[in-house]
Amino acid sequence: MATVDSVAGLKNFRDIIEKDEFSIFDFWATWCGPCRVMAPIFQKLANQHAGKIRFYKVDHDVEEDIVEEIGVRGLPSFVMFRKGQLVGQVIGARPPQLQVCRSKL
Repeated sequence: MATVDSVAGLKNFRDIIEKDEFSIFDFWATWCGPCRVMAPIFQKLANQHAGKIRFYKVDHDVEEDIVEEIGVRGLPSFVMFRKGQLVGQVIGARPPQLQVCRSKL
């Protein structure tokens, strides 16, 4: 099973997007029902792409600086970076759109 790491702080987030070639972030909250629905789907993607794409979770209620910097407007939100550049974003529990965005990496 692939590891999905948690992001702790804005500096950590910035370091990750600069050093990782491909990364996907899941912005979630404990109170968000659709976030709980998407969690196993996100883990499955991480398992399928282990070693190629890094997967991270960002707690919306804890990491407010990251939420503000990215401009997260709804949960769950999935944000994709390639070599430090934002290449895609999916808002809401939409597995097909997440797959399409993932293909941009």
